[in-house]
Amino acid sequence: MSKQSEYRWMPKRGVDLEAVSRMRAHFRKPLEPMGEAWFMGEQRRMFHELMEQPIEEVSVKILSKALTEISSGIFCFGHRDEWDGWFKYLLPDLIVRSHEMADYSALLLQDVVRAFINVYWKGIPQEYAEFREDVINSLSMCLMSADLWFSYEDEKTKDFYSKFKFQIWTNKRGIRKMNWDAGRADCNLSAMMFFCLKYLKPQEISSWLHSCISIRDPYWRGALMVWLLGIYDLLHEFVITPSQIEEAIPAIWQKSRGLGSGAGSLEASYVLIEKYNDNKEFLPSENIRMFREAVDRWITKELILDWKKLFSLDSFLLESTYNVPECLLAKIES
Repeated sequence: MSKQSEYRWMPKRGVDLEAVSRMRAHFRKPLEPMGEAWFMGEQRRMFHELMEQPIEEVSVKILSKALTEISSGIFCFGHRDEWDGWFKYLLPDLIVRSHEMADYSALLLQDVVRAFINVYWKGIPQEYAEFREDVINSLSMCLMSADLWFSYEDEKTKDFYSKFKFQIWTNKRGIRKMNWDAGRADCNLSAMMFFCLKYLKPQEISSWLHSCISIRDPYWRGALMVWLLGIYDLLHEFVITPSQIEEAIPAIWQKSRGLGSGAGSLEASYVLIEKYNDNKEFLPSENIRMFREAVDRWITKELILDWKKLFSLDSFLLESTYNVPECLLAKIES
């Protein structure tokens, strides 16, 4: 990996497996099984599979369900050793399996990111000496995994580049569908954009955004532009809370519900209960400022017009980005 001030995303340059190995060596399996975030019924669902099977053999559906329980449990009831401890133990294997599909449009990665954010709400602590570096070299790079990209040659332009998988799928009637469109950002991209916006150091932000726009896949660029349009107005706020993300137009992370805490908000007049996440601490204000400056630097009128022209070469991409370049251009020029 390059210097921290030059953090970059590059397709097919994925997870540092040595970092994953260090995590495995540090985090031990809890002694008791993890339970669901539901205490009102006569029986509570316990995830015995995680206790009894090697994690690489547990189905992706079970892992996704367990991560949802961890996220919602912390959101509703605050931090508990049960959920925090199991997440840390699972984390190395979750990183390795993050490219697997949890449903028709979402990678397991999205569930991992959501749970990680709730567990490590105040930043990446020093679980061990290299923990932050290991997280940045592994989890933050999952979207660049070789499993998610393939080499592609454009028949029209003869341009050769890496293309992101899983953006387009075909339904049972043979109709092509997109995982995102002009009204909603790609959930996998959104999860990782917020992960980096939260955990990168301020001096890493600009090179990261530049690397994002340097990825040549037109569909990647379309998805990124939709996300940028949705986040743009929020970048001028000193504080960004999860509820603001849920209300953004275009929708920038539809499955962000459950981040932070249900026990308090920006407007709360009471002291937040101990062990609950403070929603005001979702994104570091310095990172928001640095990202806004990076957007001003890299997302220029010329870039938007160039991408608009690129989108017009593909009727499906043109339809999926309808009016997005024009709206983003109007915002940066206002």
